[in-house]
Amino acid sequence: MGVDELALLAQQLYVAGPYLMRKMMHYRIRICPFERLVPHVPPKAHVLDAGCGAGLFLALLAGAVPDVAGVGFDSSPSAIEAAARMAEQVKLLGLGADLRFIRLDVAEAWPAGLFDVVSLVDLLHHVPPAHQKGTIERATKKVKPGGVLLYKDMANHPAFHASMNRLHDLIIARQWIHYLPIHCVDDWTAEFGLVRAHAEGISRLWYRHELRIYRKPSNP
Repeated sequence: MGVDELALLAQQLYVAGPYLMRKMMHYRIRICPFERLVPHVPPKAHVLDAGCGAGLFLALLAGAVPDVAGVGFDSSPSAIEAAARMAEQVKLLGLGADLRFIRLDVAEAWPAGLFDVVSLVDLLHHVPPAHQKGTIERATKKVKPGGVLLYKDMANHPAFHASMNRLHDLIIARQWIHYLPIHCVDDWTAEFGLVRAHAEGISRLWYRHELRIYRKPSNP
């Protein structure tokens, strides 16, 4: 699916709840390159989305990936409420996805089990630096052998793009973010046994994104 198709899907799935929350989900498609993330999730995948917010990534997978199952968690009660409303709309539209959302802080015990795909989409820059490596490690442990860790976050360069995203988060999230250099993510995932399968830098409007796909080797 392209950007316009994903934007239409978001409009169809976020139809209830606070107006501002819905509009943020509708227009985030224009900022975040979800169309580059979705193709890395195979049909019938079991996905864990850490720091899922209002569940937008899983919402898009529900409409774009056949028979996907997803578990999302986030520390924000209002975001999880919005995600739950979206999941009801997924059912009403007859999409063949099974989505579940939990209010949970990233520092708490993550949902049980192993997953085909674990996604960290714009999460790490909200995590304090002292806990960023530990969050990467926890994510890698949730990937089943042969599965992937999907990582997308904001780039800390060039300076203009980094500054614009910092301003964005100060206004929207009211938070001073902590950029994680992408070489640290590459180094830590390799330390924890994953192999980098795809690397891409993406510019969108005045934002700059880093996309990585790391694969966990299958059991011998």
